[in-house]
Amino acid sequence: MKQRIAMLKEKALIASSMSLLLTSMAAGIFSPAFAVDSLDDVGLFGSITVTRQAREAARAVKQSQWPAAMQGYQRAISLDPKATDLYYGLYNAAAHVGDWQQVSVALEAIFQADPAAKAHLLAEYGQCLASSGRLEEAIPVLKKALLTVDADANFMPEKLRALMVKTETVKEVPKRELTQEEKDRMIAEVTKYKPPTRELVHGEDVRGDKSDFALTLENAYTGCEFIGICTYQGFNKADIVTFHHPPVARFHIDTILKGPKLNREMPIRFEFHDKTGDEPPKDWKFSEDKMPKKGTRWLIFTNLAIPTNGAFETYHGNFGRLEATDTNLDKIYKIIELHRGQQ
Repeated sequence: MKQRIAMLKEKALIASSMSLLLTSMAAGIFSPAFAVDSLDDVGLFGSITVTRQAREAARAVKQSQWPAAMQGYQRAISLDPKATDLYYGLYNAAAHVGDWQQVSVALEAIFQADPAAKAHLLAEYGQCLASSGRLEEAIPVLKKALLTVDADANFMPEKLRALMVKTETVKEVPKRELTQEEKDRMIAEVTKYKPPTRELVHGEDVRGDKSDFALTLENAYTGCEFIGICTYQGFNKADIVTFHHPPVARFHIDTILKGPKLNREMPIRFEFHDKTGDEPPKDWKFSEDKMPKKGTRWLIFTNLAIPTNGAFETYHGNFGRLEATDTNLDKIYKIIELHRGQQ
């Protein structure tokens, strides 16, 4: 039994080898001079990219570079899986490489697209089964192949010759003139475009000490050495209090949110503006009702953790002094959480 199987396999290999030999001879006889790829050449495959991949594979076949040829046909097939003739090229290259899995893929695709081809490719199919270790399936196929080996010897070479002719044929997409409507639409689309513009930004607007862009809690957090929750206790009365010469307010530090430990009694220069403008409001005049109520709690942001001229300077004047409401506390705690581990 083993001898019989070996004999059948040997005969099938001889038949298939003859097919491959005829295929190689056909490729050698048919030596197309491939044209330089044109940007408009879709070939008979109807696609510029498929045609280019098929031609790359065909060039590799001419040079007997079978691995490159197999990869070229695989790329072409991935672009157009319905191009049945490309599977003949894949079979030829894979059989020369000895990649029987790819041989099987190629043959199955051919049989599915053209069931009648199976009767003419029994030797090739039997060799694929036998070389893949599927001897039980290969034996009946090989027996049939021996009966038609002479009649079908030219089937594969003819398919490959036709593939080479198809691959070489140049077919460019016919060019046509644009209609006036198309030209008008293209012109309209071009003229509609306007480059983006924006207003000029003055240098004063981007100064950190003058710009209102700095008036955010995020900037206050990153720009201050000290942030705390403090209780207002009163202010030091002075002979002269003006818009730009504010009194010194006394605060008691309840909770330090950022910065070093300081003396709990904290003198604050109680600014009446955020320092983004220079002029006081019209008819502005100081009175004690402009000061907070004693015992109220405030969020204090100071630029430095040390006093200047006996008092701490708050971030952007009165912006660095916010009522410690639940909303403001939640906002600053959220920012602190985002910067956790960065202090």
